[in-house]
Amino acid sequence: MKVICVDDEQPALDTFRLKAKGFPKIESLRLFSDCEEAIRYAGENRIDVAFLDIEMPDMGGIELARELKKKDCNIRIFFMTAFDQYALDAFGVKALGYIMKPYTKAEIGEALETAALMHSRPKKRVEIETIPNFTVRVDGKRLALGGKKQELLALLVDRGETGLTTGEAIACLWQDRCADEKTQTLYRVTFYQLMDELKKKGIEDIIGSGEKSKYIVKDMVECDLYRILDGETEGLKSYGGYYLNEYSWSETRNGQLNSMKEATVFQKPGSEV
Repeated sequence: MKVICVDDEQPALDTFRLKAKGFPKIESLRLFSDCEEAIRYAGENRIDVAFLDIEMPDMGGIELARELKKKDCNIRIFFMTAFDQYALDAFGVKALGYIMKPYTKAEIGEALETAALMHSRPKKRVEIETIPNFTVRVDGKRLALGGKKQELLALLVDRGETGLTTGEAIACLWQDRCADEKTQTLYRVTFYQLMDELKKKGIEDIIGSGEKSKYIVKDMVECDLYRILDGETEGLKSYGGYYLNEYSWSETRNGQLNSMKEATVFQKPGSEV
């Protein structure tokens, strides 16, 4: 893997070089004390994994991560910080994790193993984020649907393969309206408009139809919610109390995620039980 580390302090870069030494997974390692230089490098070279300090004077690590993701959305981001409060912001830019300073060689190794696992997974065209807000990317590019089409897709993602009936969709999307023929027609039009947008991208197959419901074909999308529900604790670490934050009907799932996180004890990478 091609790895970079960005930190404005040279001693910190020297420490990272020493602790990252000897890992066979690292094909190349570049160190940067200047964020703009790192961004230029990312525009001209492939980067698999980036370790970023959060507190830097000219550009913070979170902002830098956003810029790197613009160059290549597949870069795996890990933040290095001495402050727990940055964790939520870190995962807001789809970081794989954060390493608390002072970190150990074992923690670097654990991060590399996580990054390698992510790289080994077959790449799916559709990537969906629900934490903290709803974002859909197709082939790495953001899909902007807007309005009720986007909310309907978010609702379908939330329900997953359980499915969504017409009545359930209306109850969530048009809470101030009864499920009469006019509102049912409105739902059908919204659904067809959504499908038209998905067809333009060639991804209409992510939505399936049952006898009375519509559902997401989970195997065709990469989604942070589904990883958590499948038991991936790394995904649960990214949850900071906010899920599909723009939609009021998300509170039931939000409560479930809160309960799951409270019941989970996270162990620091490299530590012993």
